[in-house]
Amino acid sequence: MIRKTCACLMIAAFQLVFFTAWSQESDTASNTLKYFNKTELGVSFGIGSYPNNVSNGVTYKLKNDEIVATLQTVNGVMYNNRWLLGASIGVEKWKYGLFWPVYGYLGYNFKRTDNTFFANIYLGYGIGTRYARGVTGTISSIAQGSGAFALMIGVGYKMKVAQKLKFGYEIFYKYQALNASYENYYQKSDTSKLLSSTIDYKLGLHFAGFKLAIFFP
Repeated sequence: MIRKTCACLMIAAFQLVFFTAWSQESDTASNTLKYFNKTELGVSFGIGSYPNNVSNGVTYKLKNDEIVATLQTVNGVMYNNRWLLGASIGVEKWKYGLFWPVYGYLGYNFKRTDNTFFANIYLGYGIGTRYARGVTGTISSIAQGSGAFALMIGVGYKMKVAQKLKFGYEIFYKYQALNASYENYYQKSDTSKLLSSTIDYKLGLHFAGFKLAIFFP
């Protein structure tokens, strides 16, 4: 519940920055509309924990130790050298899986100059599968999750390095929902036979990361 509240507050703050900046736009804006491309390479690290075994009314948690390497590209249009709207596709190599994220993209440059701070938000879906293995106490399980809703919020700085090329740095927060299931192995006290059952549930994983990007133009 706390994590969901934090995510909602972050989105609300991001929207507030966008709408405030929009209301302060100069009347002499150039009204230009042009194509842009943003190609980025990043790495993110799992933060927090996630539920692993939900058995006999008891929920066990494992530390989110995922490490994710990301390569993705965004293509779209830029308005007034401020607002960027586009779509993103990419690939994410997880420590325990592989995803193909597809996002809608909204970005904002705090200045119209070539060197400026920027902020952006990605909303979409992570297509793929995450596999993991966890051991909690005497209970062993193999967890699996298929991709679902995904969100990224980031801020960064970009600078001009060539006539039509900019280089950028960015820090970001990422949320990836999973439709998960795991095979729960257990042993009854009155028998030596190992039994198992499949448990389905939903979970969300949180990440913090860093990206390098190039922008055209």
